[in-house]
Amino acid sequence: MKIALAQIKTIQTDFSQNSKKIIQFAKQADLEKADIVVFPELSIPGYLALDNFELTSFQKACTESAKEIASETSDLNCILIVGNILISNSRKPYNSALVIHKGQIIASVKKTLLPEYDIFWEGRYFKSANTREVVAVDGKRIAVQICEDLWDENYEIKVTEELIEQKPDLLINISASPFHAGKIRERITLVSNAAKKFNTAFIYVNMVGAQDGYEGEVIFDGQSFVTDANGSLVSLAKAFEEDLAIVDLSSTKELVIPNTEKIVEIYHALVLGIRDYIERNGFKKVYIALSGGVDSALVCSLAVKALGSDAVTAVSMPSHITSEQTLNDAKLLAKNLGIKCELREIASLYKSWEQGALAAHKELNSITKQNIQARFRGDIMMEYTNQESGAILLTTGNKTEVALGYCTLYGDMCGGLSVIGDLSKSVVYELANFINKDAGTDLIPESIISRVPTAELELDQTDEANLPANYSILSPLVDLFVEEGISLRQAVDWLEKKGVKDPEEIARRTKLLIMTSEYKRRQMAPSIRVTRKSFGAGRRFPIIKPRMINE
Repeated sequence: MKIALAQIKTIQTDFSQNSKKIIQFAKQADLEKADIVVFPELSIPGYLALDNFELTSFQKACTESAKEIASETSDLNCILIVGNILISNSRKPYNSALVIHKGQIIASVKKTLLPEYDIFWEGRYFKSANTREVVAVDGKRIAVQICEDLWDENYEIKVTEELIEQKPDLLINISASPFHAGKIRERITLVSNAAKKFNTAFIYVNMVGAQDGYEGEVIFDGQSFVTDANGSLVSLAKAFEEDLAIVDLSSTKELVIPNTEKIVEIYHALVLGIRDYIERNGFKKVYIALSGGVDSALVCSLAVKALGSDAVTAVSMPSHITSEQTLNDAKLLAKNLGIKCELREIASLYKSWEQGALAAHKELNSITKQNIQARFRGDIMMEYTNQESGAILLTTGNKTEVALGYCTLYGDMCGGLSVIGDLSKSVVYELANFINKDAGTDLIPESIISRVPTAELELDQTDEANLPANYSILSPLVDLFVEEGISLRQAVDWLEKKGVKDPEEIARRTKLLIMTSEYKRRQMAPSIRVTRKSFGAGRRFPIIKPRMINE
């Protein structure tokens, strides 16, 4: 039996484009003599169509698109398995897999297990299936399940076991499984164990591309694959790009499970996230505030990789505080990347503001004087994007800073996409070094990477003097609080094991900053999700004065 893994990129709500792509891939699979061509979960409407799923007109459009696909592939010999919705007798449709053959939708398989955690809200939109049945078509018995139906460890219903009891010829899972670093190895291990346990070949087809998950850009990494009945990996589609992988189950060869470094996966995920966000929303150009620090340097480098140097413009905005090194580093980075770098000084703006502010307040505190500089810069950057049609500002704050609220509302937080908002400061440095290593030259100047981090909003300022600890401690500590949900006591224990001075003070202050900065994060641009727990839809805490700091 020959199987085609149609790993496609779909755009939410773009029925015309999505249908054309499905038809195109199906015809190519048929030319290559595939018996079955398998598409990802909800590939007709797009997985993250969100509240569109509740609209009657949207549900009807899904149905009409499925009929069009069936009609346009009526002359093909192969069987199509396509992710779509199925209208039910209630307001909620089913998340379904349609089985199409010879111009007819001959069966539909409904999803049973609906995830309701992290970024998943499927119970809000879909009904759950009551039964699990194998589909018989063209002499083949096919067991089809949909994404979460495979990940049944924490559910009473065991979808895979129920399907296997019906003795299918093969098992197929269609998915829209979001990326985080290391996720592909988790998927292969799970599927391989199931294939061995049930002695059946297992087809796993995943979506590829970036989609808006409401308050965050969700990455689907593709990497669809097949394991044989022994659990051996025998086919693996490309990572982070579309692919049509053909595998003949009667003639397979074992492949090595990929062991790609996590930093490499993150790099490709961010590049894909930038490119898809810009293209999907019709932007043509991006602007980036270039501070001379590693965060903005990294964002510039990623944007150039995703969009090309002609689509990226940096703006350097020195103040009365800005050092010569900062200016030189910014110029060198722009030269290395081949991007245009505008110069807009804000010293005169600051001086004029200071005169008026002193007349109003008599005395100005440090925070006021620092934040106004960031807000001048934010206004200038928005000016550039307003002046040029199709332009958008990329923000440059990292996850550690955003977690602690070490950022300025309506200043450096201005923008439409937070490129590294899910990268801790330590990963920022790791990724900057990887980019230089991969390029074989210092695209990001070493002087930027080795420099002591500073917001440079007052003389002799350093980030670490303003924060509870240095980044080597603070970056992983923030990740433990945000991604692992550790308690204050666990944080103190972790710091004590590290030999850190004043562990209770550092842990308490760090947690307090995270808790009191929720109001800022609610106003940040959507970030690109690359970890298990990113800020946005997958992490929902109320804006409220902390009352559980000691927990």
